[in-house]
Amino acid sequence: MRPQIKISEITLKRLENIGEPCFGKIYGIMVKNTILIVGLEVDVDNEPNFIYSFPAEVDLYGVFEVYSDHFHKEEIVARISRVDVTDNPIFISLKLGAINEVSFNLVSSNKIEHIQFIVTPEQEINTDFAHIRLKGEFCLNTCQDREKLSKDLQQLRKTVASGAIAFTFNSLNVILVANDNENGIIGLTGDPSFGEVCDEANIKNEGIQKKKKNLNNNLEIVDMRMLKKVTSSDPNSENTSHSPVVAFNRRPGNLLNLNIKIDFLAMIHKKTNLSKMYGILLECAIRNLRLYESALQEKVKQGVTGPCTPETTHFYPKECGHFITRINFHEPEHTQRIQREVLHKTLLLSTDRPIFRKNNQFVFKKNQNNGPLICPHEGVKLTDNGGKISIVRGKYEYYHYCQNKIDDNGWGCAYRSLQTLASWYKHQGYTDKEVPTFKDIQKCLVEIGDKPPSFIDSRQWIGSTEVSFVLDSLLGVTSRILFVSSGDEMGSKGPELVNHFEVHGSPVMIGGGVLAHTILGVDYNQQTGTLKFLILDPHYTGAEDLHIIQSKGWCGWKGVDFWDKSAYYNMCLPQVPREI
Repeated sequence: MRPQIKISEITLKRLENIGEPCFGKIYGIMVKNTILIVGLEVDVDNEPNFIYSFPAEVDLYGVFEVYSDHFHKEEIVARISRVDVTDNPIFISLKLGAINEVSFNLVSSNKIEHIQFIVTPEQEINTDFAHIRLKGEFCLNTCQDREKLSKDLQQLRKTVASGAIAFTFNSLNVILVANDNENGIIGLTGDPSFGEVCDEANIKNEGIQKKKKNLNNNLEIVDMRMLKKVTSSDPNSENTSHSPVVAFNRRPGNLLNLNIKIDFLAMIHKKTNLSKMYGILLECAIRNLRLYESALQEKVKQGVTGPCTPETTHFYPKECGHFITRINFHEPEHTQRIQREVLHKTLLLSTDRPIFRKNNQFVFKKNQNNGPLICPHEGVKLTDNGGKISIVRGKYEYYHYCQNKIDDNGWGCAYRSLQTLASWYKHQGYTDKEVPTFKDIQKCLVEIGDKPPSFIDSRQWIGSTEVSFVLDSLLGVTSRILFVSSGDEMGSKGPELVNHFEVHGSPVMIGGGVLAHTILGVDYNQQTGTLKFLILDPHYTGAEDLHIIQSKGWCGWKGVDFWDKSAYYNMCLPQVPREI
């Protein structure tokens, strides 16, 4: 039976925006008789094993070609022969023109047959699917020899697949084993769906903290870990005891002691039965080992000696709509830049801002528990202004009064707004510097000659100009200062603020009178001239409670009457360099 074809809205948009002829691969997930396309990869020589960067369950389901006159049938048939997960591989053709023409096809017996498709919004995908983050550890003693390394890692993968591994949820007493116990589930009766287990795991894991809610694209992520079997499954088996045997293999070589940390993701439909999860988790671990081997082999190929300490990073570019996992070594900046350029080209991403720097990595929930809230504007009720909405692009942290055990109530609002701006540059990957403390800010202003030494450890206010000085001195960020003589005049700044958020996408600090705020976006109605502002208020003194912050208006849309008619205002608009 022919499968139904769906494609994520984000993936289709990336495909339609391709402007020159090329070939590429299509990645998706099969659920019952439906193939959901969630990812694309342009063919480049540098990434032969890119499939291992996708979450487990995401597989190669077809190819695409972008062409000017006609597609190359023989080349498509040859390329699609490498698809082995389905008998109905997909071919997407895109003809370049004034309006790009996209056609979906199934390939069978070298025949290309047109088929209809359904566009699926990101929110629907995030509702139907959840992710598992699997963590574990292996120790491997091998040599810095490519052949020996490949052989030893292959043996490790066989060990993983042999049934010697079990899996458990971090927040539930449930263990998945290799079908030793009926359906392979220990700790639960029956065979519930993965979605039902997710709900229980999240309730136990979050408890009263559930109000804080994970706002990372509304993704649902469940933590699991690997368990290694240390005893025989058959207590009656007889093991023959003998003296230790030592084998000598005399040959030159550099010993390589690897502490392999499994840290990988799987994307799973919530209706999947728990009894089927063991195989998915095995694939998750094995795919991680293959990605690890690919990165390590490249390192050995370069003739690197000494200890290898790779680092696993997970990225979730909104322009992709799916996770990308990378294993990196501590490389010089120019080498990292080349690797990033390849990733941008491979995934059809723009090259005007960082996406794959270390600080762009996905922030998992547990990393948020003890710090400021991330992106509290997500989920805020929309305005009724009916205009063009232009808002901050990317993650930032919400800094406000009385955090970090500092009582800055009444004087520290501009400092907090500055910290929010600095956190945005850190999360976008433009800097690897930590968000400056109050003392960092004050010392900086003293060192550049803007303030006297007595300013350090004082409770003196700062304004928009000082904020721009600190951003420039500590982060190398230039800013534009926008001035209005009164709060009423703020209503005339719609076009300039729209342009800032469209071009730069960074939050804006505004100071006026004795108050400072952060502007996260605007809703500008060009026809009526009305303007509303998405405000993040640093004067909040409570706990990191998202519900209170949104419902009480500490983060929300405000009209022009929010600004004091008798006060002048300076806005600090941080500029963004065009680089990756």
